[in-house]
Amino acid sequence: MGFISVVLLAVLYLWIFNHTNLMFREVEDLKRKEAMLATQNRMISMDINRLSRADRITEIASTQLEMVTPIPETIAVIINTEILTNK
Repeated sequence: MGFISVVLLAVLYLWIFNHTNLMFREVEDLKRKEAMLATQNRMISMDINRLSRADRITEIASTQLEMVTPIPETIAVIINTEILTNK
């Protein structure tokens, strides 16, 4: 009975060791993927910042799309006091 127990414990130990080793490898792979995705995320954020600059958009609108910046207008608001007093 003692020999069988030792063999079973050795098999259990090897299974646990192998399972732990596989989990460690999987964690390392996931850490590498996380680092790669974080780098890609930073690069994409930099691209978004570069592409969404106002001066770049203005230049594309004027050169490629032939758009023009409108002349600013002044809006005058006239309040008719007669309408306000009749209510």
